Amino acid sequence: MTGEAGNLMRVYDAYMRPFDNLRLAVTVECNYKCIFCHVEGEPVTGPVKPGRLSPLLEAEDYYVIARAASLLGVSKFKITGGEPLIRGDIVSIVREIRAGAPGSEISMTTNGYLLEKLAGPLAEAGLDRVNISIHSLRSKVYEFITGVNGLERALNGLKTAVNQGLRLKVNMVVLKGVNDKEIWNILDLAYRFDAVLQLIELHPVGMGAKFFKNYYIPLNTIEKELLRHGAKVVRRKLHNRPVYILPSGAKIEIVRPYNNPLFCMGCSRIRVGPFGDLSPCLNWKGPRPSLLPDIRDGGLNDRILAAARKLVEVNKIRRPYVLPGLRNGVETRMGMTHRIARIKVPKKRYYDIILEELKRQLQ
Repeated sequence: MTGEAGNLMRVYDAYMRPFDNLRLAVTVECNYKCIFCHVEGEPVTGPVKPGRLSPLLEAEDYYVIARAASLLGVSKFKITGGEPLIRGDIVSIVREIRAGAPGSEISMTTNGYLLEKLAGPLAEAGLDRVNISIHSLRSKVYEFITGVNGLERALNGLKTAVNQGLRLKVNMVVLKGVNDKEIWNILDLAYRFDAVLQLIELHPVGMGAKFFKNYYIPLNTIEKELLRHGAKVVRRKLHNRPVYILPSGAKIEIVRPYNNPLFCMGCSRIRVGPFGDLSPCLNWKGPRPSLLPDIRDGGLNDRILAAARKLVEVNKIRRPYVLPGLRNGVETRMGMTHRIARIKVPKKRYYDIILEELKRQLQ
């Protein structure tokens, strides 16, 4: 923990994992019906049709949340859903996050269907990057996966985002026997737009649990193929994700969350739901502290401090969903040795100090 103005502190959980990433699901509503949807772990059965379940958090609330998170050391904000672009105030939400966390990276995951008209306003409001889901380049397969005949519109949104100066990732959930033979074609698309292709392993959460047995394919088989093509590997801090760089310069990032302790040990996220609920993990089944009504009572600094208290409260219960089997505190996987130890933090005093410092800075 540090106490410097502008970057007040770094907050860690009991496994020495930093909290520096906030994922904001701004709605559970979606104009798609993807067969693997997990709705960001929200306790609903699947994607909700637009107009059926409106969010409780308003655009102004995201300033308070972003400001509190930024003061706790969060530097990356990911806006997701549902489909975030169906919110009529999504540009205002981005603008409020940018105002609350001016030095942060703000990105958004979207299906791209509505992006063609919104890419410019979003870039102007402060969005840095979009992750656009392109699960197939075959219209019929795309429609089978998403439930919508929207491939052309998604591709138009992708092109417009690039033209507006937004950095780009292409997301692809890999499904056995459905789109697993299209990886190289979608990689070519991403490469043409100077984008990273992010391959996502099917996860048995939400709708994905229903189809997991039929469509799951482990991504380590694809990683081996990339190595055979001469790819070099670097690792991101987030989730210890491997990024494969091919001789051409094309990049593929692997998101392999299923039964992967290295993934969990590299997690630095807390999740904010559209109803103000907070969760430490996509797989979390326990109680979810709510930001409401605390972030709407009192003066602005009081609301920021209340939001920070809630984030700290959730950070206390953060833990890896999958823990590695340890021998003398050392775990070896994928040819790498990782020393993993749970630290004994005097929790109450540790977090009291954080909040006392934050309160002092806000005075």
